[in-house]
Amino acid sequence: MGISTKKGDSGYTSLLRGERVPKYHPITEALGALDEANSFLGLARASSKEKRTKRIILQIQKHLFIIGGELSVPKGKGKPPKNIVSEKEVKWLEKFIEELEEALSLPPGFVAFGQQEGSSHLDVARTSVRKTERLVVKLKSDNMIENRYILKYLNRLSDLLFVLACLEEKDEKDRQKVSRALFRFQLSDPMFRKWTFVIGALIMALILTVLLLFFFHGNTQKVPTSQTNGHMKQMEPMHQQIDK
Repeated sequence: MGISTKKGDSGYTSLLRGERVPKYHPITEALGALDEANSFLGLARASSKEKRTKRIILQIQKHLFIIGGELSVPKGKGKPPKNIVSEKEVKWLEKFIEELEEALSLPPGFVAFGQQEGSSHLDVARTSVRKTERLVVKLKSDNMIENRYILKYLNRLSDLLFVLACLEEKDEKDRQKVSRALFRFQLSDPMFRKWTFVIGALIMALILTVLLLFFFHGNTQKVPTSQTNGHMKQMEPMHQQIDK
């Protein structure tokens, strides 16, 4: 099947369950804004200097694809998609917001981003997410969507993009300080400490096993060659008698 289906030439498009709606429909407007936000996020990911930020943005883009699938099935117009955005994804965003707020010295007022290319792209993505959020609010008001976590996710997402942009504005030295602060924040997380302990215990067990293997292998005594030759000489008369 080719890219150009020509089915949209009349100004209508198909939603996920096959329903045909005009391209100015509130759902298609929201989907278009979501697509735009995802594109800007891709641009921000490409220009970011932070590997961690790149990984976060990539996961966000995957979440937005899930939201797009949900928006493509209006309430009461078919079976909802299997994958939906839930509280888990919202908590995931909140975790990073909390970490970065703890590590960064956020400015008290409005910020005019532009010192770094990456921060500018993140800021554009943030405004695009805000626009998407407003259009989704309209869908919610018109009773077209049911999942309340979509709006929560979009709202938290714009907050996260703001703090990520603040991080991107920092120079290399300041970003290293933030990385150390983030690590200290993770150390205070009970779950992080738990898994660190488990992994450390497994590594210690592996090291101990290797040391024991070397110890027992080193203490395994080989039979001396002189003793082996002596036994062979003792066996020679017996072989001669048998031959006779």
